[in-house]
Amino acid sequence: MMSLKSLVILVAFFLTGCSGSNRNSESKTFKVATFTWVGYAPINLAKEKGFFEGVEVELSKIDDTAARRAALSSGQVNGSVDIVDSFVCARSSGVPASVVLKLDDSIGGDGIVAKKSIKSITDLRGKTVAFPKDQPSHFFLLSLLEKEGMSMKDLTGKGVNEADQAGNAFVSGSVDAAVTWEPYLTKAAQMPDGHILTSSRETPGLIVDVFTVRDDYLKSNPKEVEAFIKGWFKAVQYWKDNPSDANEIMAKALKLETKEFSEMIKGIKYADLEENQAFFKFDGNGSSRFTVLAGQASKVWVREGIITKEVAPASIDGSQIVQAVK
Repeated sequence: MMSLKSLVILVAFFLTGCSGSNRNSESKTFKVATFTWVGYAPINLAKEKGFFEGVEVELSKIDDTAARRAALSSGQVNGSVDIVDSFVCARSSGVPASVVLKLDDSIGGDGIVAKKSIKSITDLRGKTVAFPKDQPSHFFLLSLLEKEGMSMKDLTGKGVNEADQAGNAFVSGSVDAAVTWEPYLTKAAQMPDGHILTSSRETPGLIVDVFTVRDDYLKSNPKEVEAFIKGWFKAVQYWKDNPSDANEIMAKALKLETKEFSEMIKGIKYADLEENQAFFKFDGNGSSRFTVLAGQASKVWVREGIITKEVAPASIDGSQIVQAVK
């Protein structure tokens, strides 16, 4: 069921129409949608420290995925956090934006919690598994099943809207396993009969958080987008140089205890300039790590019937600015 927040923003979309998008494109204020995830916290750090030089960044926390996508589609925001595999679905549904920046890699921040009797992916056969549909957890599950020669037909899938719902389903005992992310991963694993079956630590490079910008805003305001990108890199560098202060600021922004936040970021790796340029760099075959991952996700979603037509990775690659940063 769509949340009230989703409904409000969708109504705003139909009321503002194209004229609303144009007004936001012309504005020098860069309106950004984010949500409560440690991988995105350097955006809050950059805002707090004034690292976004040359652009006024206005942050809106929208935890509901549908509402966040609606805000980007309608032009209520100019840019938004997302994940490579999940954004492929968004672009297929008409979200007019492209990926401009890699934010982080999940190296343990996503995973599967299961009953202790379930000791391998193959043990999920015939079991009930909760997962956020069309999101990274879904893609993660499909990839792991495929590796074992399995598919969703081998288990009873329980699709939910968000990761917390999957985690809560496991905690309530209504499912045998759940695919989720932090902090729900750790909380679910603390159940007497629960454990982390596997995590993204075993599949590096599969779940990648990115930042997307509306195509019209990117075309009209490249300097503002560049300022945002450089602000991200300054924040990541500040975190490397001053981890205690940075963690405290970011934890406060996410309404988490600093100790809890410090533990959670062990499951992600922030992407600096060097990592970004390596991620988007094309090899001799005309492919990049980004286009390969986006292409893989596109094929998976078509195969599962989530989208009807593959999305061309090149059509969502807006990395020209980050590749030019020195």
